[in-house]
Amino acid sequence: MKITIVTDHRFFRKGHSVYDDYVFNYDFFKTYLKVFDEIQVVARVKNVQSINPNWSVSNGDNVSFIDIPDIHGFKWLFFSSKYFKLKKAEILSTDCFCFRVPSHAAWIVYKLNSNKKAYMFESIGDPEDAMASSDDGMIKRSIFKIVGRLLKRRKQKITLHSNLGSYVSINHLQHKYPVKRDVLTESISSIRLDKSNFLTNPKQFGSKTIKIVHVGSFISLKNQKDLIQCVHKLSKVFDVRLDLIGDGILKNHCFTLAQQLNISEIVTFHGQVTGFNKIKAILDDSTFFVLPSSNEGMPRALIEAMARGLICFGSSVGGIAELLSKEFTFTPGNIDEMYSLIYNFIEKTPKADYLLISKENVKKVDRFELGILESKRIKLMKELKKITYEKS
Repeated sequence: MKITIVTDHRFFRKGHSVYDDYVFNYDFFKTYLKVFDEIQVVARVKNVQSINPNWSVSNGDNVSFIDIPDIHGFKWLFFSSKYFKLKKAEILSTDCFCFRVPSHAAWIVYKLNSNKKAYMFESIGDPEDAMASSDDGMIKRSIFKIVGRLLKRRKQKITLHSNLGSYVSINHLQHKYPVKRDVLTESISSIRLDKSNFLTNPKQFGSKTIKIVHVGSFISLKNQKDLIQCVHKLSKVFDVRLDLIGDGILKNHCFTLAQQLNISEIVTFHGQVTGFNKIKAILDDSTFFVLPSSNEGMPRALIEAMARGLICFGSSVGGIAELLSKEFTFTPGNIDEMYSLIYNFIEKTPKADYLLISKENVKKVDRFELGILESKRIKLMKELKKITYEKS
């Protein structure tokens, strides 16, 4: 039996091989192959002449791709349906679907699925909140909000008419994007943390230097600029360092901001770091992890930091608020509140309590261990396979 996974994610192709610069390597799709015989992936694919050594191969035995041109922005939202229609027969040559939503590609395929083949969804975020978090000018923000409401309605329609599905959140996406009564759903993060990634020995907090780390793409909703300004304020009181892991269009802007604030010597831009072992080494050398995003589904970076026993702070939105208690969250965009929260914690919290909080954070994210989540995924996919047989 064949399942077709539909996503807005962008892959790279050179010859017969498809590559990814994120987490969607061939191993990612092996879970689906435990239930289905064949997988095809509908996604944007960019043809390249050379391969980045940090990329991973995504296709392989029984995993193939249907390439959609790599276009973005409003061109993708409003003018891409013609590319899907050209490959309609190929896309529909499947037994069932898995829609990773929010996804414009999923919406188009959902409409093409006139025979109503069974499908499940994997809810990985909130498109309305993502659009509302733009920090562009007023006109652009207004347009993005309108688009956000459109994408919200599309996602609500996909989830409401689904046969089953999963959410990365514990509660908040479930309320906003509901399913019909008695439809099976699970709370399943996209993260795949092996047991070896969890801290086993007590974390050491002996260093007098406050080492703060952040992991994330340099895009507006991640708000690294707010964290840099917060660290600037903290540096006037404490011996503090900031490690920023990731890349993106706003990286140079953040680099310039650190220079303007005269804190370049305490802010390290690591760029894109691939492989969790390399990221783990930086996390293990850090005291605090801070995630000031204006929107998050279930943040992988925060879960990984908690699994390594870091003291974690974050904005009070989405999945962050589901992982961290109120005393560790602040209003997104409020630099003074972020600063006060971290400052007061450093000033008032005994070092002995650091260890207690560290252990509690590791315990909180036990449920994201690979084996636990994989069993939930397999349960859903077996149910989808059963529904597909019944519909055929």
